[in-house]
Amino acid sequence: MLSRAQLRRAFTLIELLVVIAIIAILAGMLLPALSKAKTKAQGIMCMNNTKQLMLANHMYQGDNQDKFPMAYHGGFVPAGTDPREKPWVTGWLDWTTSSDNTNTIYLLNPKYAALAPYFGNAKNVYKCPADKYLASVQRARGWTERVRSVSGNIFVGEGNAETGPMGSIYQHVIRASDLNIPGPTETWVYVDEHPDSINDAGCFAPNSDVNIVDIPANYHNAACGFAFADGHSEVHKWKGPTIKRLKVNARDGAYQLNIATPKTDPDLYWYSYHTPRKTTAVYGTP
Repeated sequence: MLSRAQLRRAFTLIELLVVIAIIAILAGMLLPALSKAKTKAQGIMCMNNTKQLMLANHMYQGDNQDKFPMAYHGGFVPAGTDPREKPWVTGWLDWTTSSDNTNTIYLLNPKYAALAPYFGNAKNVYKCPADKYLASVQRARGWTERVRSVSGNIFVGEGNAETGPMGSIYQHVIRASDLNIPGPTETWVYVDEHPDSINDAGCFAPNSDVNIVDIPANYHNAACGFAFADGHSEVHKWKGPTIKRLKVNARDGAYQLNIATPKTDPDLYWYSYHTPRKTTAVYGTP
């Protein structure tokens, strides 16, 4: 039996409940902040990855008459018979169990990835640490992630941009010296693409005032990582009603592409403005 002194030192049931309630309130206040801090840290790591890709891009230019590495869409895979075919990376991603989703050869073999020799074959530079999304059939295979979450600007580097949904205002550039509108400091080259949008290695910017073709990611607290032609990287915060609210469905075989967007969406304008253009015209101009 407890003595009276011991009883005076013990918690009553009400006091215990108050302590538990305080802990619950503190957890409710701190956990969202910790989650945001984690996401911010992932954004910094992602920025470093795309910066490494851009540094590799610059080294490639130095070895190839100042040309950007090639950019293809449509699941293009070099045949190996034409040494002029030098895509920056290759591979087709989806929500199925296709081997392309885990095939690092398309990322690290110079035959399929022209930038691979310039960063020591480190496959993580192609992948945002926040992108852990998988379809149920992929998890059932024991996969932990897909191999790539970064896509390249389809209008930067020789390739087949003209065979896709290319907006008429854009300029297909071959060298950094071709970047006039806008200049290198404002032209994006690599981007974290939304998991439901990413498929091939080529990313198409908005092709009208009301349509976003390929969707940038939003998993950095409704923001996304971009690498620019001058070599810097940044995390861009989305402000409009479309990109920042697009959730990941991870539906087998399904994509979220060609998203209808109001002309007033500032993100459509920003995305279009930072893409190489023939004139000062920009889709989504207010």
